[in-house]
Amino acid sequence: MTNTSKILLTGATGNIGSAVLDRLGSNDVDLRVLTRDRSTAQALTARGVEAAVGDFLEPDTLGPALASVTHVFLLTPICSEQVLQACNVIRAAKESGHAPRIVRVSVQQASHEAPTRVARQHAAIEDALRASGLPYTLIRPQSLMQNTLMFASTVAAEGKFYQPFKAGKVGMIDARDVGEVAAMLLTEPGHDNKIYTLTGPAAISLGDVAQALSEVLGKDVRYVDVSLEAAKAAMLRHGVPEWLADALNEYAQAHSEGYSDFTTDAVEQLTGHPATSYRQFACDFEQRFRGSALA
Repeated sequence: MTNTSKILLTGATGNIGSAVLDRLGSNDVDLRVLTRDRSTAQALTARGVEAAVGDFLEPDTLGPALASVTHVFLLTPICSEQVLQACNVIRAAKESGHAPRIVRVSVQQASHEAPTRVARQHAAIEDALRASGLPYTLIRPQSLMQNTLMFASTVAAEGKFYQPFKAGKVGMIDARDVGEVAAMLLTEPGHDNKIYTLTGPAAISLGDVAQALSEVLGKDVRYVDVSLEAAKAAMLRHGVPEWLADALNEYAQAHSEGYSDFTTDAVEQLTGHPATSYRQFACDFEQRFRGSALA
């Protein structure tokens, strides 16, 4: 990567974005992070990372963040305004005059006919990106292994976790692998207008997750299947917005019906090493599943 390249990183506080930041922050990369939170910007600056304060829903704040940028890592949160958020960034990138290449985090099987609203949102965003004329690379990860950390408290307290996945299998992937791939795509040529579907090494059920956790923790861990209605009620009790609860339930139902029962070798092809297994993930986050607040 030449000295004239500059990367704008969005979503840096999430599972994938933080993994990208860890990768790029340890290399000689001209990096700028976009955040809407001034305290986060100050913390990044203290780490020696350039930060720009802006908001996906306030287009006037995006132009300065994109000044002199040649590459954009575009990750937006799962929410009802996701399409507008992403399209605002794409439009601002187009208007910057630099034609930056956008590495966009989409989702597996993004399609206007997908069974989940989130995958349909991503299809609309992908359409907008193609129509922009900007160079792009799409990465479409499966569900993240980090999502299972939501179970950590009940695994630690009860030796159980509760989800409405039935016996469905998912090719779930470690966010750290996604971050490694994204960092590579941002700093290496040859990936323009390509799409990479990223999965872990095996499609596994939540029963398999329970087995791996049992082995790593040295205690019996059980997956308890619950109804979609019970899952939604629990999410609402914990403050999850209804739109998001319904979106997550759509994925749960799709997973239970075989929607995500597949894998690819894209991680290994791109990085030269196999994707992280769930058992390795469980070992790495063992203390979290034991209930340690410091892990």
